Amino acid sequence: MFKYLIEIIRKYYNYNNLKTHKKFLLQNCVVGENFCKSPVYKNNEMQLLNVKIVNKTGDKNKIKFGSHCNVTVNIFLNTKGSITVGDYVYMNSVHMRIDHNLKIGSHCLFGPNVKLWDTKNHPLSSAERHRQCEYIAHHGFIDSYEAGGGDITIGDDVWIGMDVIIIGEVKIGKGSVIAAGSIVTKSIPENVLAAGVPAKVIRRID
Repeated sequence: MFKYLIEIIRKYYNYNNLKTHKKFLLQNCVVGENFCKSPVYKNNEMQLLNVKIVNKTGDKNKIKFGSHCNVTVNIFLNTKGSITVGDYVYMNSVHMRIDHNLKIGSHCLFGPNVKLWDTKNHPLSSAERHRQCEYIAHHGFIDSYEAGGGDITIGDDVWIGMDVIIIGEVKIGKGSVIAAGSIVTKSIPENVLAAGVPAKVIRRID
């Protein structure tokens, strides 16, 4: 009897938690058809709890997911940025810190612990960092573009391997593969395998 009551309480708690989270999610982003509804998930609705968003723009249209996307993702979008994700995109525990514009094509795969970080965030000048530390203490976050960086564009049919880091001012061409553990600091052309720190083209993919 006790176990039965615990199960009822757990389900009730999860339901209310999900209901609140789903409402918050739809206030902060736009999602396409069948968002996070792959048959691999035992409970499609509960998968939404793995989509965590901080949208500092105040505009839900600044974060858009296409149709049939299945993602586990943690997003921080700063005041002047935007994120657009195509159709049929899979993300496995991806972290995004976006100040500029991130565009991801369709039919892309992201392995575990991929990081997309498009701003340099802190300057080399110790005086500027000194000022930033005080600004953060009073305001909580640094305004977009303050420390540089730039847009990230990822083409269709790209596979990003586990633990890859992609920084700002980078384009990854259609059909390319970024090997696990790489750090992408410069643009990668279409249909190649790239790997390393920093990532370099290893060979073409026919």
